[in-house]
Amino acid sequence: MADRRNRPRIAGQRRTSSGTSTTVEETPVVEEEVSEDLQDDVTPATPEVPEPRSEAPVTTERDHRLSNVLTIVLGVVVVLTLTVTAVLGVKAWHGKQAEDARDQAAAAGRKAAETALSYDYRDLDKSFAAARATMTPDFAAKFDATAKVAGELATKTKATVKADVREVGVRDGDADRVTLIIFVNQTTTSTITKGSPRVDLNRTRFTMVRNGDRWLVQEIAGL
Repeated sequence: MADRRNRPRIAGQRRTSSGTSTTVEETPVVEEEVSEDLQDDVTPATPEVPEPRSEAPVTTERDHRLSNVLTIVLGVVVVLTLTVTAVLGVKAWHGKQAEDARDQAAAAGRKAAETALSYDYRDLDKSFAAARATMTPDFAAKFDATAKVAGELATKTKATVKADVREVGVRDGDADRVTLIIFVNQTTTSTITKGSPRVDLNRTRFTMVRNGDRWLVQEIAGL
């Protein structure tokens, strides 16, 4: 038998203690599989993208002029707005004043009509004095001339006249002067009516003017 020690060894062959047989074991190849597994586990690196650099805006001379123009225009708009607001406020105030004046003049005109168009032959001085108190001095002087004639007739016929205002309307007016249309019934009792009351339906125009905090009759005219 040849000496086994002098035989060449085959790669992967392992000697056994037995002298009769030789067993060859193959070593499994795993390099390729390991390489593939490693490739699967490795995540490719993402390249960093540089952020864009922000550049400061460049202001030109044209932009500067445009900014100045816009500032001036805005100022003009503000001034115009304030002016319009002030004008509207003044108009509203004057409108409120005129409305209040018409209401006050109408109330004063109602009382003046009932006073000035009423009288009693038994106390003419008192009746006419009360009437003059509702009038301007100029109109009171004109009234005296009319009252003298009316007083003489009232004394002769023993007349009493009672005025009852039915309606007052404002024809026109402002804060200092108002024209009224007054519907008034005058009930007259005298010897002419033989003691029976006679009602006259009259429509008159009263012009009222402001005198301080009062409204006085400037004119009375029949319609």
